[in-house]
Amino acid sequence: MKQIKLEVGKNYRNRNGEEVKIVEKDNIKDYPFQGSNRKWYTESGQWCNMKSHHDLIEEVPETRQTFAIPEGVRRVTVEQVGNRIVVEMVPEKEPKPGDVLVNEQGNVYIFKSVVDGDTHAHCSWLGKSGSLAIVGTCNPGRPATPEEAQLLFDALKKAGKRWNPETMQVEDVPEVDAAERCRIMDYLQGYANNVTWNYEQLCWLIEGYLMRKEGENMGE
Repeated sequence: MKQIKLEVGKNYRNRNGEEVKIVEKDNIKDYPFQGSNRKWYTESGQWCNMKSHHDLIEEVPETRQTFAIPEGVRRVTVEQVGNRIVVEMVPEKEPKPGDVLVNEQGNVYIFKSVVDGDTHAHCSWLGKSGSLAIVGTCNPGRPATPEEAQLLFDALKKAGKRWNPETMQVEDVPEVDAAERCRIMDYLQGYANNVTWNYEQLCWLIEGYLMRKEGENMGE
């Protein structure tokens, strides 16, 4: 085995396979190098004048790597997979109208357009405090997670509104009046008592009600 020569700041492995970092050198001592385990060593890694499991026998290779991050990269992920280090760089993408973003202030908004480098126009905005705004401007942000986006959609629903991605507008949710609700309940009463319906059966019920309603309207 190649003989080592200790240096302050480097890591070494002892006979037990444990890593020890050399943290200090005292030129007066017979064992001038102190390890992170508070033991002192000779320049060649010996802990005492007899063979010991504390002896340092090999240098641990430096695993730190430095690399440049290309311009336009939004996120860098470093992951160890087995004996490999995998670096993933996700490029920054320009948001498109309708994307849900969240800025550093914690405000969630539906992106409309870029006003300038420091301002985005939005179609709807939910403040961190819970306040809701329809149309305006705000500080730019990153893509929101599904959970963050849902906070905005829930706030719109509570306000009686919804986001229409086809028209790219926030719309009022039409309310079902009391009379219409009663007619729906009367129609379903003969079918839905103590019964669990699957998706196709529910579609059949809805289609049946709409056909009945259309027939009633034509008879007026």
